[in-house]
Amino acid sequence: MENLTSKDEAARAIAEAIPEPILLVGADCSILTANDRFAVAFGFSSTELVPKKLTDMFTESVSVLQEAVRDWLGTSEPLPRMLHRHGADDSSSAIRVEGWRTVYNKRAAVIVRFFIDHSSVDRFIELSSLVDNLNRECAARARIEKELRQLLGQLNATNNMRDLIMAQMSHDLRTPLNAVLGMSEFMLTEPFGPIEAHYHEYIGDIRHSGEVLLELMNSVLEFTDDTDFMERAKDLLVDLSACLESCHRVVAPMAARRGISLLVPMNVRAPHIRAEKTMVKQILMNLIGNATKHINSGGHIKVEVDWGRGKDMNVSVVDDGPGIESDKLDSLLNASMRDPYSTNKVGFGMGLFLTKRSAEAIGIQVKIDSILGKGTTATMTIPSTMLDYSRL
Repeated sequence: MENLTSKDEAARAIAEAIPEPILLVGADCSILTANDRFAVAFGFSSTELVPKKLTDMFTESVSVLQEAVRDWLGTSEPLPRMLHRHGADDSSSAIRVEGWRTVYNKRAAVIVRFFIDHSSVDRFIELSSLVDNLNRECAARARIEKELRQLLGQLNATNNMRDLIMAQMSHDLRTPLNAVLGMSEFMLTEPFGPIEAHYHEYIGDIRHSGEVLLELMNSVLEFTDDTDFMERAKDLLVDLSACLESCHRVVAPMAARRGISLLVPMNVRAPHIRAEKTMVKQILMNLIGNATKHINSGGHIKVEVDWGRGKDMNVSVVDDGPGIESDKLDSLLNASMRDPYSTNKVGFGMGLFLTKRSAEAIGIQVKIDSILGKGTTATMTIPSTMLDYSRL
């Protein structure tokens, strides 16, 4: 007669409570007891099973069962196994089993649970794994979203500071600039008597340069405040001839003082450019002004315009200055390098890099070609898609 302890009773209670077929198996694979579900599923009563061993029922899986019992005794976690069993009609079926350690009748034992329809269990495990992976991905996404929100907060703070700086700069620049414009206009009225023609012309140049600077500053501020500014600028049309004339008026006095011949074509017949006028004008002025600053007295600068219907338009600034060494050309348009074309020890020498970046922002390319001792050609290329021929 069995001498069952409270632990044995607990083991039997667990076996009876589990809805699947259950066997209690000893370390030698001998069957200790079974629940009613096992008898229904396999057609064996507990009295018929007790003399048998688990390996008698699954002769094709003897080695798997012996290894499984050893593993089950070594852990308290349920370990899955797949057993194969032949039926009376030579049909073969696969049965999923799990086992975990217990004690029965003072002996180390294993509770073996059978899953006759193991496909649903496998599907449940698969779905559980997918849920775990989804939870991990959601946690990772939540972490990334938190970091992005923090970065967005920092970016907003930076943008707010930029807006404050631009507003302050606008106020600080407009005050003296308006004074320059107002005084030049007042002098042109000759309130204290006639002034020499040359001085009259120089004052006109001062006023025009101030107007160009004010226009540029207003454009920069509009670009800063209006996020749709660049998109709307694509619908604007720029008269290249007017831009060249404005650039000539600003740069010509400096070229004349340095004894440089500056040839800029006027009344150019060319298609209009779909872009923001101030930016196109500033790119041209930077290229012409850069050549004017860095060639020697007595040098020559010529602006050439080359275009054909359906083709890109090239506006080139050609000078016969000292040129640039070939090994320095690569650094010429690099923000991390000083301008090798510049002899100014005070400035930062980054004008051409900023010019190139501004040009690329509106779809224009800037290229520099130079031969040491013969001169430099700076070319601004406007794609044909940015040209409008309707006003020719």
